[in-house]
Amino acid sequence: MARRILLMLSHNTRCRVFTKGPLRAVTEPVQLATLEGAVERRNCVMVDITGSSEDESIIDLTFTGSVRIADYQWSCGHADPSSPPPAATTAPRPHRINILSLRLRLAGRVHRNMSKKKKLSAQEELSALLPPTERASADEEARPEEFNRVFLTYVSERDERFYGFGEQFSCMEFKGRRVPVLVQEQGIGRGDQPITFAANLLSYRSGGNWSTTYAPSGAVVGMQGGTDAVRRVWSQLQDHDVPVSAFWLQDWVGQRKTAIGSQLWWNWEVDDDHYSGWKDLIRDLRRDGVRTMTYCNPCLVPMGEKGNARRHLYEEAKELGILVRDEAGEPYMMPNTAFDVAMLDFTNPEASSWFKGILRGMADEGVSGWMADFGEGLPLDARLHSGEDPVAAHNRYPELWARVNREFADEWKSEAGEDEGEGLVFFVRAGFRESSRWAMLFWEGDQMVSWQANDGIKSSVVGLLSGGLSGIPLNHSDAGGYCTVDLPLLRYRRSEELLMRWMEVNAFTVVFRTHEGNKPGSNCQFYSNSRTLAHFARCAKMYKAWEFYRLQLVKEAAEKGLPVARHLFLHYPEDRRVQEMTYQQFLVGTEMLVVPVLDKGRTAVTAYFPTSDGGSWRHVWTGEEFGGGHRSGHGSLGEATVHGFEAEVSADVGCPAVFVRVGSPVGERFVRNLRDLGVI
Repeated sequence: MARRILLMLSHNTRCRVFTKGPLRAVTEPVQLATLEGAVERRNCVMVDITGSSEDESIIDLTFTGSVRIADYQWSCGHADPSSPPPAATTAPRPHRINILSLRLRLAGRVHRNMSKKKKLSAQEELSALLPPTERASADEEARPEEFNRVFLTYVSERDERFYGFGEQFSCMEFKGRRVPVLVQEQGIGRGDQPITFAANLLSYRSGGNWSTTYAPSGAVVGMQGGTDAVRRVWSQLQDHDVPVSAFWLQDWVGQRKTAIGSQLWWNWEVDDDHYSGWKDLIRDLRRDGVRTMTYCNPCLVPMGEKGNARRHLYEEAKELGILVRDEAGEPYMMPNTAFDVAMLDFTNPEASSWFKGILRGMADEGVSGWMADFGEGLPLDARLHSGEDPVAAHNRYPELWARVNREFADEWKSEAGEDEGEGLVFFVRAGFRESSRWAMLFWEGDQMVSWQANDGIKSSVVGLLSGGLSGIPLNHSDAGGYCTVDLPLLRYRRSEELLMRWMEVNAFTVVFRTHEGNKPGSNCQFYSNSRTLAHFARCAKMYKAWEFYRLQLVKEAAEKGLPVARHLFLHYPEDRRVQEMTYQQFLVGTEMLVVPVLDKGRTAVTAYFPTSDGGSWRHVWTGEEFGGGHRSGHGSLGEATVHGFEAEVSADVGCPAVFVRVGSPVGERFVRNLRDLGVI
């Protein structure tokens, strides 16, 4: 074979070649003409590769020197807590990399299965960069082989850390790990045994592993059970003076019983038997200042078993040809626990227009918002209307799904005029690079109703913070978790204590929303008894007390991309203790610090207080101050570092360890609001 590869390098960068296998490579410097729009001329290396490709070969191209990397950075100095963070910059900065390697791996057996179109795509992109005199020669020499494995690696300094990689649930820092860049549902258990093993038995690969602009004033109440159940609970909440923004009625389409519990009929219209007097219910709640929210996803199911369906959306979509197809050209039926589903093909504009009509039907009935679930499951062997590779389209599908929802919400707002009260809101689970452009709000998907680290209450905090570092600034989880397991030899049921502690966490996220879970009868609910109702009311008031600051942070998220709930290293990047944190504590903006109880039976937590900015923190419930390596109350201090110190802090149920900056107007107003609401 003969293969020519063009590599664009920064100035003063040197390249050497190491080969293993039958292929050989020789490098030759090339000077390109200035590219259109480029700010500087680039040095390039042309790599000529020759030899047989029958066996696997590896070519390592190692560069040494100063490489310029364009990155996104912002200053984290907060000596003055009342001042907002400075604006972000996108200016490139020199970054010293001792060894940067580009590994090209050619596995002959694999590349022969690639289509000609795939083989040539990378070469065509590179060829376009060449001067016209060299372009034709390069095109002729490069065909027909193509490398199908590309690795970019470099030697990392000992203190360098890696965060982000999307919304992750088991790890916060990824140095030394392999992270798949594949949009997927996070799975059940994610390694915690025996639940991961059991989940895989029930539904293949459901266990997964570790790698997988809205601010309401009150709680979003997750309910199921029909009209009478909603009215009964709403009456109880009014008796307890609970601030409520909306009822989220997931089962508005009707319920079906499956192997994992109570699930929904995926046919997006109200079930009039389950929710009799649907429009009256919406109107009565709205009269009390409470919105109604529902549920939908981009999948449909045949409705032959359901007797009261008015429309059969699966059949309509099949007739229109707007479903993802299999190799035979038929709707691709994908397994979902106990039933199979078809997925709308949003690469087809007709599918987007058709689904907007479904959303319009919801809004016309008075629905104010919805959960836009799923979006991760586009099959890698599907056939799409656009003709594009489903592997390439897989990660992009969640963006298309969010875009359809956002476009309709914007159209509806435009029709409603300037009345903000008529706006719609939706929240999504799946996402990719541009999802934050389209989605109004995110939620973290389905956690176990457990205390576990990989898929329980702890993982909800990890997902919240890792997502915040990856362009997901407005995020939250189901209070209490979702996945219940109720088998003879394996039981995970939501306890009262777990529910209460999860409420305390979510009272300090952008949305405070409950969920009954997949087996409501096996779980403790906020309405289960007088204790849970009182605790729910207390947490909802905590949430309402910082509404003023939440609105400010949502605006900041829209302008700068900063998350509402933040890992401490965003503001204390040099603090080693902070760098090691995962779920232990988090900041709300810059003015509030939350140290949640995430272990069963605990009534105290170990809080870490950074001191590098010279500030102090005040405990909301006791008034104790922590700063400068000391506390104002009684008790001994824990471990101290150059940048901060630890202290044991009480955290009884109902009084989570929450701190505000001393002297902060935000903190003073928050505490004053808590008093006015009767929480303090």
